[in-house]
Amino acid sequence: MIYGDPFYFALQFDVVNAWNTAGDIWKNGLFSLYINGGKVFDIVDVFELKTTFSFYSKAPIDDLNVNDSGVEAVVLYKNARDYFIGDGEMLIDGLFDMTCTAMGDNGCYLYFIKTSNGDRLVWSTDRGEKINETTLPQGTIQSVINQLQREIL
Repeated sequence: MIYGDPFYFALQFDVVNAWNTAGDIWKNGLFSLYINGGKVFDIVDVFELKTTFSFYSKAPIDDLNVNDSGVEAVVLYKNARDYFIGDGEMLIDGLFDMTCTAMGDNGCYLYFIKTSNGDRLVWSTDRGEKINETTLPQGTIQSVINQLQREIL
C-alpha cells in the first residue's frame, strides 16, 4: 500500500506472500520511497516491513524545530551523515534522519528539516556522491506519518 502522494512524498509497503511463513509475526516484502514523482528507493530485496513501518510511524516530525538558516544541501547532508555515523559532534538544529535500515544498507540516505517555506529534504542514492534536494509543501511529511499512525501493518 502507498501512503502519501508519490508526486510529492510517499512510502510504499507491499507484503510478498511467497516470502512469508503462515502465522509468522514478521511481514516480508518490498519497500519503496517516492519524492517528486520519482522512486528514490526501489531496491528489489526481502525487507522486514513491520520494522520499517514502525520506524516511519514513530518519526517525531511534529516535534522538530523549524530551521530557516538556509544552509546549502551539501552541508546539511554531510552534517547529518557525519553526526549519525558518529563522526560529527553537533547536529544542525531540527535536522532529522529519515533513513530506514533498508535504505542505509543500500547506500540511500534521506534527511529532513522543517522550514517556514516547507518540508526540505536532502538525499543521496549513491552514498553521497550526488546530493539531491527539494522543498515540499509545509506539512507533507507529517501528513504521511499521520497516515501511518492510523494503520497497522
